[in-house]
Amino acid sequence: MRTYEVYLMEEEVASSYFRREKLIYQLLIEYRMKRHLKETHLQKQVHYITRQLPISFIQRELLQAFSHYPHFFTHQETFVLEYPHKKSRASIKLTNSCITIEGDGNVDAETAFFEVLRKLDPCFLAVNYGTDEYGWLRPVKTRKFV
Repeated sequence: MRTYEVYLMEEEVASSYFRREKLIYQLLIEYRMKRHLKETHLQKQVHYITRQLPISFIQRELLQAFSHYPHFFTHQETFVLEYPHKKSRASIKLTNSCITIEGDGNVDAETAFFEVLRKLDPCFLAVNYGTDEYGWLRPVKTRKFV
């Protein structure tokens, strides 16, 4: 099973750290290891560089994109998408600070969730801590002023 955490970064951070995502990733790893501690400087840094998720907006967009699929359903706070013929299943759970996507089998179902998120905002950063993979869902283009 693959698990991704998706963070909505501040626009300034996304544009400043384009192609330097590893620095954000390292901060998130440290934060994740010390998350149980109360009010650490890491927690303040992560809260500073990330935005709170517009949960109801994202839920509405997910429902609009997938409600016509026969194998899409909700269970409590989690949305689940299955493509049985492709042997693909993914779930997405939204919290104020992070989106968790879990995928099993083929990557088609989780890719469908990523596509919806990618269209909503260019500042989503996805992290897979299990495989040390990370990246923007839609890379932010840096502006060059002449």
